[in-house]
Amino acid sequence: MIKKLVIILISASLFLCGCTKVTEEDAEALPADAAAVTEQPYPVTAGGLTFNSSPVTVGSLSPAVTEMLFELGFGDRIICRSEYCDYPESTENIPSVGSAVNPDIDGIIKYSPALLITQSPIANKDITRLSSAGVSVLSLPSPRSEAELLDNYRTLALIFSGSIDGESLAENATADLRAALAEAKGSCESLVFIMNITDDGFSAATGDTFAGDYAAHFGKNIAADNSSLTLTAEELLDADPQVILLAHPLDTSYFDADLASQLTAFSEGHVYVIDASLTERPTARLAAVTRQISETIRSDTGGGDFAVIPDASAETVSEDVTDISEDVNE
Repeated sequence: MIKKLVIILISASLFLCGCTKVTEEDAEALPADAAAVTEQPYPVTAGGLTFNSSPVTVGSLSPAVTEMLFELGFGDRIICRSEYCDYPESTENIPSVGSAVNPDIDGIIKYSPALLITQSPIANKDITRLSSAGVSVLSLPSPRSEAELLDNYRTLALIFSGSIDGESLAENATADLRAALAEAKGSCESLVFIMNITDDGFSAATGDTFAGDYAAHFGKNIAADNSSLTLTAEELLDADPQVILLAHPLDTSYFDADLASQLTAFSEGHVYVIDASLTERPTARLAAVTRQISETIRSDTGGGDFAVIPDASAETVSEDVTDISEDVNE
C-alpha cells in the first residue's frame, strides 16, 4: 500500500512538472508572437481626412498654422503660404498664394501641396478643384480656448509625426506655454480685456473667445459670462475690475476722463496695453508675453494674494499701490 502511494505521488509530481514546463515555454513564445504585430504610426484620421503617411509638402493659409508647423519641426515642408504668414521671418521666402478669404486657387494648384491647411472656410467649388488636382484640404478650427489651441497642436503633430510620436511632440512644443499660463493664475483679482471702444460701449473679450479665455488665466474675467461682446459704461463701473487690458492701438486716452476717474484700474494705475494680435493668431509664442503681463500685473497689484481667485461673495483683499506704470508688450 505504501509503495503504491509513493508511485502515485511521484507520478503526480511528474505531471505537475510537465504542466510547469509547458507554461514556461508558452510564456517564452508570447513576446515573439507579440513582436510580430508592432504598433504602426499610420493611418491617422483628422478633420475627416485619413493620412496613411506624413504629408511631404503642405500649403498653409493660416499664419498661426504656419508658425505651429515651424515649432513642431515641419516648417521646411511648407511650399506655399498665405500672404499674412509673416512669422518666423524665413516664411518670406515661401511663395504666397493669396489668403484664406481670397485664396489663389490656381497658384495653389501650381505648387500642388499634398495638404492645404486653413482656419477659415474655403468655398466648396474651390475645394472640389483642389481635390481634383490632388490637393487635400484640412480645415483646422480657430481655437476659442487654451484647450482648443493645444488640441490643434496635437492634431498637427499626429498628422505629420504619426500616432506613436505625435502626442509627445505636441506636449513638448506646448510645455512652456502651459507652464506660463499656469504661473499666471492669480496675477490679479479681476480684469477685463477691452478690444475696441465705440459709441455703443466697450467691446470686451468674452469667455467663448480665445482672448477672453486667455485673460481669465490672470484673474476673474468680468466679461466671461456676458451674452454680448459689448459692455456699457454702467456695466464696467458696476464690475469695476482691478485690472484693465487694452488691445493695441487702444490706450488710456480713448476713455472718457470722468469714467476713468471712477474706475479702480485707472486710479491705481492698473491699465495695460498689450499686443492683441497674439491672441488673434495664438501659438506657443504666447508664453513669453504671458510671463511679461503676469510679472507686471503682480508687481503692481501684489498678485500673490490672489493665487486663488476669490468667488464673487468672498472678501476682497485691498492693497496699497505706490508704483503706477503702463506696460506695452509688442
